[in-house]
Amino acid sequence: MAIVVETRVPVASKDQADQFDASIEQAMMQTGGPPAGLMVHFARPSGEGFQLFNVWRSEFEMKPFYDDVILPRLADAGLTPEEPLIAPVWVFARP
Repeated sequence: MAIVVETRVPVASKDQADQFDASIEQAMMQTGGPPAGLMVHFARPSGEGFQLFNVWRSEFEMKPFYDDVILPRLADAGLTPEEPLIAPVWVFARP
């Protein structure tokens, strides 16, 4: 079953969010594209920071990328995320 991972970064400037996003894009380019299982990746402003959303085919596919790529790159950008919320996705439609 697909899952959505919501990660809130309560304090972040737009520049920090952009730095993080560029580093994620670079990581994906270095490995030849998005990781297996990633269906959607986006962030939106939230309060004084942002929320990061990732939809994955499974938690098994998400875990290595989240732990080995996302978390270290948030730290590199000087950002401190809250614990992620992981929930099942019941419906996912592509245009």
